[in-house]
Amino acid sequence: MSASAESRTISGPSVAFGRLTAALDRCTCIACVVFFVAILVVMVLQVVFRYVLNTPLTWTEELARILFIWACFLGAPVATRRGNHVTILFVFDRLPRGVSRVVVLGIQAVSLVFFLQLVILGAVLAVRSHSVEAITLPIPWSLIYLAVPVSGILMILQTVDVGWNGLQGAGQEVQV
Repeated sequence: MSASAESRTISGPSVAFGRLTAALDRCTCIACVVFFVAILVVMVLQVVFRYVLNTPLTWTEELARILFIWACFLGAPVATRRGNHVTILFVFDRLPRGVSRVVVLGIQAVSLVFFLQLVILGAVLAVRSHSVEAITLPIPWSLIYLAVPVSGILMILQTVDVGWNGLQGAGQEVQV
């Protein structure tokens, strides 16, 4: 077996996983845009009904808040994939390349533990709150809290993909 054929068979699953996470990233971005457009529409409805028609809608503020929660939690995996979360690089930039790789892997391992906790505890919270209804909307709080484990799962997938690509690309720049 030639070296190129061997690298293709080894990287085959990682390429498929990369395509999956890229597709999830695109869907997540689209969902965030849809949520923010929906927030805009709901807020415009709220203003029009309150100040123009003088008949305020009671559910608009709560729906906008729920949409915002989902948009924020779905935006976190997008930021994870792109490396857009806040980082302090003062010490990291001064580390040798090999040490920085180890630090990045350590950070990603700790992040995975945190994201796994988000999934587990978010799912527990969603299950426990299923019988509680939102104040002005006839939906259970579990649908709102479900944003936490969904976000955690997506961040786990994105972190694994970014970490694996970082291990594969030994000559490329390290992404924190």
